[in-house]
Amino acid sequence: MELERDIRFVIVAHLDDEQSIESTTKKPHEYKIRLNGQLKTFPEIYSEDDTNKSEYIDGFQMKCRFIKSKHMTTFTKEQDRLIEITEPIREQSYIDVFKHYPINSFDLSIISTRIVHKSISINDWWTIYKTLIPNIPDDMNEKQIEILCAPAFNIPLPKQLAQQTVCLIKFYEIFKGCLFSIIRQFSSSSSLLSTVNHVLPLIQLSFRPKILQWFDKRIQTHKRLKKFSNYNHICLSASGSKNSSFQYDFSLMEYRIISQFNASEWQLNTLVKRFAMKYLRCTLDNYFLRTSVLWICEIHDLENYHHIFEVWVSFMRDICQKRYLSHYFLENTNIYEEHKGLYDILNQIDYRNIDLFVDKLKDNLIFSYVHQYNDRMKRLVKYFQTQSVLAFKMKMIYNVCIKSQFPSANCSLEEMCSILCHLSFLEDDDKENLINFWNQQWKPLFSDFHRDDIVRLPLTFIDYRPDQLAQQMTTSVFKLIQMDLVQMINITQSTTN
Repeated sequence: MELERDIRFVIVAHLDDEQSIESTTKKPHEYKIRLNGQLKTFPEIYSEDDTNKSEYIDGFQMKCRFIKSKHMTTFTKEQDRLIEITEPIREQSYIDVFKHYPINSFDLSIISTRIVHKSISINDWWTIYKTLIPNIPDDMNEKQIEILCAPAFNIPLPKQLAQQTVCLIKFYEIFKGCLFSIIRQFSSSSSLLSTVNHVLPLIQLSFRPKILQWFDKRIQTHKRLKKFSNYNHICLSASGSKNSSFQYDFSLMEYRIISQFNASEWQLNTLVKRFAMKYLRCTLDNYFLRTSVLWICEIHDLENYHHIFEVWVSFMRDICQKRYLSHYFLENTNIYEEHKGLYDILNQIDYRNIDLFVDKLKDNLIFSYVHQYNDRMKRLVKYFQTQSVLAFKMKMIYNVCIKSQFPSANCSLEEMCSILCHLSFLEDDDKENLINFWNQQWKPLFSDFHRDDIVRLPLTFIDYRPDQLAQQMTTSVFKLIQMDLVQMINITQSTTN
């Protein structure tokens, strides 16, 4: 399971001669780089043993050399993880470096600890619970996650919440086989938690390329952006239709601009990410959406607006209507992306109730495994769209098992698949280890634990979707995995003795 994605930029060479960059006739904005004496000094780019004596840099060969170079030691030096490096692909500029945590690095004894330490009083359990799980009253999402952690501390869930978790688990166990059959086709990893670095080897330019003339002219009088005309953060990355193909990469410049956002601009950037997660189910670093934020922050002084999200909604309505969004740096380049339902969602937003809409966005989690979740969602939804009979049966069972427990359930295919994807991260696809891990640890945590001597007050809020609860269940487990519960119990016992 991919817990996070981190994009890393590695400069493997510098180029100081713009004449070495030549446009190709294959695709717009695709270039090739002529080798010169300076570039031949970089080992990732040139070797005397090269059999291919092309006068241009072989970008694919550059990436192959890069994964064997000293640059990679930064990403592979950790001894407590299994490191997996993907093979370079001609059309893909980055290389994935996966780091898998071994299962035995976690304390998997939360349930057994609860059973072994029966002598601990309920007050002591409550003390441990409140020590390890701080209360965050203003964040309803965090409050829910806090409550879901309670059974690990010998404290039951509120009755209604327990009923909801049980019905989600029942639904998941009926249809999880569909998801795991798909996962096994595309993933060889069976580790519980993983991180992944998108490592991007780049050639950085030591000059200001002509393609930035449009951008430079725009910002020369802009109060905040004009200083970026002096920054050379433009690079070339190896990707395209041929091994020798390169494209301009503006990521370093974009991140430099974003890092200097003011408070209002940061707030808008966060709200757009939450909107993307809740309504579009796309990656949080989606280039189309990121570019829309850059344009808004250039055109408008957001500190002068009360409703900054309204400014973005109005801008995006116009973009969707025209089906045109200008590239932020390249003139006359349209980067518009079609996102299903985006225009309809934007048009349904009532400016008079924009505060209410934004408040609901704040309740939406941006969870740490979002990139892997999106990949599973995409594959699972596509699968059920081709299996109409199975999808119909799933919806019928969903209406019976889930709908009665969740007033906000919409019974869409996306919502049903979302539940399966979220809970799958507590099990994954290792038949020998992780299914037992699910059955013995986390499933009982949510469904098999009851106490007759304690009754928790019901929740004051129930207006959440079933897939939101599934996500919160998964997040609560990740919180518990990172705790040293045994040590905390020992400390409490020594204090009481």
